[in-house]
Amino acid sequence: MSTFDVLVVLPPMPPEQYRKAATAAMMPFFSEREVPEYRDYEPADPNTVDWVRANQERGLLPNREGLGWREVADLMNARTGWSPEDDGHLHVDDAGRGYYLSTRNPRGEWDGLGLRHGGPRLMHRPSAAGDPLLAAYDYREVDPERDLLAGLANRCDGGPRGLLDFEALRTAHERLAGERHDVWAAGGEAPLDWPFRFTEDRAGNVARARADAVPGYALLRLDGTWTDKRDDDYLRDANAYLDALDPELVLLDLSCHC
Repeated sequence: MSTFDVLVVLPPMPPEQYRKAATAAMMPFFSEREVPEYRDYEPADPNTVDWVRANQERGLLPNREGLGWREVADLMNARTGWSPEDDGHLHVDDAGRGYYLSTRNPRGEWDGLGLRHGGPRLMHRPSAAGDPLLAAYDYREVDPERDLLAGLANRCDGGPRGLLDFEALRTAHERLAGERHDVWAAGGEAPLDWPFRFTEDRAGNVARARADAVPGYALLRLDGTWTDKRDDDYLRDANAYLDALDPELVLLDLSCHC
């Protein structure tokens, strides 16, 4: 199981509705959400599939060129004993393509919500201190080793874009990344508590920390679009989108696990 942050963009609303609205916006991506049964296809060539290759190495499937899904299905279904009504039964369509019948959400990204171990991840403008529109979760316990912003003031879990201080957050991450790099370069421990792997390039680490500061791992946009770090252009596009948001729109940081 792994945990990750999702920054959810919401329309203007009272703060007592933030969490409920963010959870509702996240539901299309809930892994346990059942959907109407559909064909979950395997790649066209079974020889490129990891589980097929693993069974070839174990001697459960022929290890040769030209292996087709029909042969794979007949052998594996006979071995497992799964009937066509069972979830694990491997079907083959008229074109010879292997598939399973599934109700698993193909857009599933998370299976639970909780609190971050490292405390609030965002920062608000100093002038917004005490503003009731800011979100602040009740962190009963915070792991100091996982709290990148330990000791910094003006932290929060979200609120209207106009009350949040992206530049202060980016500057803090730049400074902290530079400090961590210098400790590492002087013979200290590698900064493994960061959301990316440091390299020997100090300037590159600082730039990556700045880009990483606001979006986190994933961003759920106002139109319901999910993007995350699996896309090479994610940080660039996410930062441009967040910087251009209307100041009345609400951002809420959520900690998810999958």
